[in-house]
Amino acid sequence: MSDPTPKKRPAKFLAPDLALRPDASDFVEQPELSVITPTRETLPVWLYLVCGFALFLAGSSYAGLDLGPGYYDQGMGGASEATASAGPAPVDTSPMAVGKSLYNNNCANCHQASGAGQPGSYPPMVGSEWVLGSKPMLASILLDGVAGPLSVHGGEFGSNVMPAWSQMPNENLAAIMTYIRGTWGNTGDAVTPDEVAAARTKDASRTQPWAETDLMKMKSEK
Repeated sequence: MSDPTPKKRPAKFLAPDLALRPDASDFVEQPELSVITPTRETLPVWLYLVCGFALFLAGSSYAGLDLGPGYYDQGMGGASEATASAGPAPVDTSPMAVGKSLYNNNCANCHQASGAGQPGSYPPMVGSEWVLGSKPMLASILLDGVAGPLSVHGGEFGSNVMPAWSQMPNENLAAIMTYIRGTWGNTGDAVTPDEVAAARTKDASRTQPWAETDLMKMKSEK
């Protein structure tokens, strides 16, 4: 009676050196492969030119090259050369311009920007004999102030005290006087800082505002 369990036959192994031999039973000859040489596609010349020109323009705006007004921006977010070269608008430093600014900031609240004053309270600047008369008298009014009523164009204006502006430099007071004497149709000549300085020296000891009777004595001063 035969044994039903099949017997395992030992695997047949070839010697390692035989596996590499051409006459080995499991030898498979591999075909020779040719070396693959990678090929590179050439970009068109016009693309290099366009990219180069774009880089030149981008770099020139930061390098400050002059390519003409407004041709490029001066850096990221900067204004164009035409705008940047214009610079800030010049400031008018003439006595009339300075005087107008000082008047509007310090005097217009009472005497009005139009110089018309306020009826019964604050005298007008327009055509006023106190404004267009003696320059030393007007300088004294600004330096020391005025108390009590003041007559202008035959009308009487208030009993309020006009404050002294002696804390202002001579240049500023001269500019205000020049402005009120030369605007709103007034035709008085300009006032110099030296003329204000002379009035300041003359009234150096005064500590009280002027009354109309005192100012009347200075109307003929030049």
